[in-house]
Amino acid sequence: MLSNKNNKINPFKSMISNPLQGYRRSWYLSIKPLYSLIMLLGIGICLAAGLWQYQKSQFYLAPPAQPVQMEGRYLNEFTHFLDNQTLHGRAGYAVITPFVHGAGIYLVNRGFVSYLSRDQLPPVVPVTQAVSLLGVVLSNKIPMLLNDRLADPISQRVQYIDNKYFSALTGQPVLRDIFHLQEGAGLQALMPQKAPYLNHHRHQGYALQWLLLAVAGLIILLVASITTDAVKIDSPSGEKS
Repeated sequence: MLSNKNNKINPFKSMISNPLQGYRRSWYLSIKPLYSLIMLLGIGICLAAGLWQYQKSQFYLAPPAQPVQMEGRYLNEFTHFLDNQTLHGRAGYAVITPFVHGAGIYLVNRGFVSYLSRDQLPPVVPVTQAVSLLGVVLSNKIPMLLNDRLADPISQRVQYIDNKYFSALTGQPVLRDIFHLQEGAGLQALMPQKAPYLNHHRHQGYALQWLLLAVAGLIILLVASITTDAVKIDSPSGEKS
C-alpha cells in the first residue's frame, strides 16, 4: 500500500476533533445551599397553592344549599354596599343589611343595584316592619388582602363582607354566614348564583397549574445541580495516556 500523506494520523487534528479522548465524564450532584433553599421554598409554595385550590374544588361538589325562611327585621341604619358587582353588563353594588332573626343577626345580601356615579351611593328604600324572608345561607370567604387598612371615602361602601366589622358597628355578634335573599321585602335585582360545576372544574384547573409549576421547579433544581468532570483514563500498560 502506497504511503499517502492523507493516510497519516494528524495528532493535532485528532486533539481538536475529540478533545476528551482518553478521558471519561463523571456526573454527580452538587448542592448549592442558598439556591436550593430558594427553589425548594418556591416548590413548597406551589404545592401548597395547588392543595388549596384542590380543596376549594371539592367544596363546590357539596350539594346546593336548600332555601330557608327567616322572620325578623332589618337594621336599616347599618346598610352597606359591596363594591365591584356586575349584572347584565352594568356596574353596581350588592346591598348588605344586617337582619335580626331570633337571638342572632345575619347579614342579608339583598341583591344588586346599579349606580350612575361613583361619588354617590344609589338610594335603597328601607324596610321598617317585621318581615319574612326566603333565601339560602352560604359561607362567607374573606379574601386575602395585602393592605386592609385602606379606607374608602364613602364609609358605607365596602370591598368585602367582614362580620367582625358589622359586629363592632352594631354592638352585637353578627354571624359569619351570609343570607342571600331570593324572595321577600327589601329584595333588589336578584343576582344569580355561580354554577358549582364550573367553579369545581375551574379550581381543579388552577390546582393542576400549580402542580405543574412545582414539577417544573423540581426539574430545574435537579438539572442545575448536576455537575460533570472529565477524568483521565489510564492506559492498559499502566501508563497514563
